[in-house]
Amino acid sequence: MFKKTLLISAILAATTSIAIANTAPYVGAGLGIITNTSSNFADASKKDGNKTTIFGHPSNFRGVPLNVFAGYGGVITQRFYLAGEFSGTIATAEISDDHGLKTNYGYGVSILPGYMLTDHTLGFVRGSVVRSRFSDVGKTQTGGQVGVGLQTTLTQNIDVRGEYDYTSYGSFNNSIGNISSPSSDAFNAALIYKFD
Repeated sequence: MFKKTLLISAILAATTSIAIANTAPYVGAGLGIITNTSSNFADASKKDGNKTTIFGHPSNFRGVPLNVFAGYGGVITQRFYLAGEFSGTIATAEISDDHGLKTNYGYGVSILPGYMLTDHTLGFVRGSVVRSRFSDVGKTQTGGQVGVGLQTTLTQNIDVRGEYDYTSYGSFNNSIGNISSPSSDAFNAALIYKFD
């Protein structure tokens, strides 16, 4: 029994060390383009005093956020990839409607499972929790983010990444009224440096 336990422990230790050997820390930076954002408002300034009417304000929203991030990940078994990532964003994103919602910074944590499509190209999905500061209304809101992307090797230590992310926030109140679930679509491109 002791020999079997020792053998199983040795096999697990060997496979764990192989998995850990294929992972590494990384840092990166990139630019995004935010294309479509929508939100709904309950207008608190109606002249008839009715503050419960909801007005939809879909809007084409333009912004070019700067993203920086640090993570740890790699191929863990066969061709499957897994990473954890912390990110920060300086956003110049503004909603072009009567209420002018604007985000000026944010941060978040993500998990990125993926699959190696080739020896040098990774397909991945992103699941994140983000916090963004809406400067015009003086609120910092929590949102959820999902995304999909590709990452490919340029050199031994440098990768390039492209991805699409959808972010949605919960409803919140301000002096204007109720802002109902603002959301955004973003396309991001980044360079990544992987440490050996």
